[in-house]
Amino acid sequence: MPALLLLSGPSVGLRHEVKGEVIIGRSPSCDIPLEDSKVSRRHARVVLEGGQARVSDLGSRNGTLVNGEKIEGEVTLLPGDQFQVGDSNLLFEPPSRAALTEKDAGELDSLPLEELLPAVGAEAGLYNFSVALLSATTEAMVLRRAAEEVARALNADKAAALLGGSEGLLTASVVGAESVEVPRSLARGALERKEVGRSAGVLCAPLIASGGAPFGILYAERPEPFAQGDGRLLASLGRIAGEALAAVRSRTDADAPQVQLLGSSRQFRKSVEHARRAAAVLEPVAVYGELGTGRLHTAHYIHSRSPRALGPFVVVDCRRPAAQVEEELFGRTSAPGVPPMSSALLRADGGTFVLRQLESLPRHLSERLGRHLSRKTAPARAGGEEPVDIRLMVTITAPLATVAQRGEVDGELAKAVTGIEIESLPLRERRPDVPALYEYFAGRMAKLRKKEIPTLSPDARRLLVDYGWPGNVEELKGVSERLALLYAGTEVTALKLPPEIQDGPGSGQPATLAQMIARLERDAISEALREARGKKIKAAALLGISRPTLDKKIEDFQLVVEKRRQ
Repeated sequence: MPALLLLSGPSVGLRHEVKGEVIIGRSPSCDIPLEDSKVSRRHARVVLEGGQARVSDLGSRNGTLVNGEKIEGEVTLLPGDQFQVGDSNLLFEPPSRAALTEKDAGELDSLPLEELLPAVGAEAGLYNFSVALLSATTEAMVLRRAAEEVARALNADKAAALLGGSEGLLTASVVGAESVEVPRSLARGALERKEVGRSAGVLCAPLIASGGAPFGILYAERPEPFAQGDGRLLASLGRIAGEALAAVRSRTDADAPQVQLLGSSRQFRKSVEHARRAAAVLEPVAVYGELGTGRLHTAHYIHSRSPRALGPFVVVDCRRPAAQVEEELFGRTSAPGVPPMSSALLRADGGTFVLRQLESLPRHLSERLGRHLSRKTAPARAGGEEPVDIRLMVTITAPLATVAQRGEVDGELAKAVTGIEIESLPLRERRPDVPALYEYFAGRMAKLRKKEIPTLSPDARRLLVDYGWPGNVEELKGVSERLALLYAGTEVTALKLPPEIQDGPGSGQPATLAQMIARLERDAISEALREARGKKIKAAALLGISRPTLDKKIEDFQLVVEKRRQ
């Protein structure tokens, strides 16, 4: 049924269904009464006839506007139209494609859902297998659940889901044993000829999705021989698992470019080398440092160069409201109109799980998370727990031992995080990297806008390098992108830099009168040198001072003189 939604005014948020005629006005007897002095007692009318809604003004004092234009007579309302009555804006919503009704449904025959779902036999096996794979959030989880459901559905002692080709199997999830040995003849039949192979107590079927060749196999083994019906069931499971793998992979950015850490200063290269070594192992990683130094970027760099690079990279920001963090960490059940949400631990299965700003995690959530990490489990959507394989990383503002001593991290969680620690250096300790970072951030913004990158004058470059950057790399990124937006394709002089950067080192303190005068003098000299293209005699004439005075000022202010040809 069509409806009117009040977007503004004294009754904002009200939704009124249109049934026949709706009168809008200041009178309490109106269908939509509005306490507004600009609204007449009976201001406007909306009529629904023949599936069309029409609005008309009832001779009001201030009139009725539809989509910003004052109306005379009746106007047909189209879906999404807005009309104004006084200070109230009303949105016309068309009939919903689905609605609840009170009409008689006739004789009802109902049964509980649990009684209708299959519980035994091949049908139950397919049902359970499909549910398990549809709720999987990562490729590793698809493979593990596929192996578990194959063992359950076929009553197998050993089962496996394996990815690879006939030359070799690359990735495997095995249940019932540490490993399995698949006869090469069965694997070739499944992978090269799309065959289901059966030999006594061994069964093998291809993992395949629509539109392609097999990319893996499902394998089952038991003492008793498998029947022909077992082969049909395993073939169906192989197709379902193949589609599930393809669906999970389509939701992840498996081809994302590798993350880069930009900078060539000696101190920074040491940190990069430390991160590169951390990528080769599977220990937990704590990246500590000041805000804005790129701690999360460093964690992403380690993930992108690790054996888990093709797995998920899941980040939970602990600074968000506690209720939101709890929902992200441990998932939520469904509610009317709201589907369930999987735990971040489940979504990170087979990949990397990052806790951003660990100190901000509330204590009760920290304790609960610590228990899950110590058991290597995650809350399952159906209840209980499920095993997960994740690599844990955290970002913090100080070394882990310092944070733990201050009581900002739960002991069990601190134990789970203990491993490799990497410092993310503040920008003031890697000043030589500032020009390269400026070029990267400004160049990226310029490319996005299809403009030329702005170049830095020598004085501007020196000021950027000398600035303290309290906001670290994030602050430099913001300044670089702003300069690229404002001065694309031109030269950025010192006068075009933000005031706090023009003030130079120590600009965090309020400027004195002498400092403000010195800054104006320095900027005037810098601009004159630029106008004179580096010719000091001409610059001195522009400023009305002598050449020796200009030389002394240049030395005092440490200005860079760049001579340029006409």
